Amino acid sequence: MCGRFTVRDVQQIQDKYGSSIKANFNVSPSQDVLVLTYREGGSTQPETMRWHYSPTWAKEPMNLINARSETLREKPSFKMAERCLIVADGWYEWLREGESKEPYFFHMRNKVFNFAGIYTEHQDVKGCAIITKEANEKLSKIHHRMPVMLKSDEGRDWLKGKDVFTSSLSERVEYYPVDKIVNSPINNDERCVEEIKLERDDYA
Repeated sequence: MCGRFTVRDVQQIQDKYGSSIKANFNVSPSQDVLVLTYREGGSTQPETMRWHYSPTWAKEPMNLINARSETLREKPSFKMAERCLIVADGWYEWLREGESKEPYFFHMRNKVFNFAGIYTEHQDVKGCAIITKEANEKLSKIHHRMPVMLKSDEGRDWLKGKDVFTSSLSERVEYYPVDKIVNSPINNDERCVEEIKLERDDYA
């Protein structure tokens, strides 16, 4: 799954999407996030949504943050969903070893990219979820799931309704261990993404 991510390079995001946002080193569920939605004519439109998804018909909020690519077209919760791209420049996963959970930061050398996402409106609030898939061999050393990352042309296809769950972007992802301060959403600064040294050294 993907439970935290980052939007650090706000200048790059401003230049690329024309949106001015605050840097966030620890984006957490229920926070507002920057997404791109489909606009008539084929262009994209930046807007903000809550990072929690609930189907329109739900009596109580479900607050889903991820949706599995394998069941996206099967589950009733996602049948009314519209598509979006979620802007990010990194994310966190936790490696479980017994009772211990070590956080790792995944990135593409500070480049901004997009997660495939879905959204809907529940009780007059737009909310989104990140599409996930089985992790590739490299990233599965840390976690068995990973977000679906899309290049520009793949993102356009996704927004138009094509199921695009594989991209060469995922082969360019690197990762390293970070401090457990990221476990708390209260902590939101550069310390969250600073590499630390562990006794194990088999990470990328």
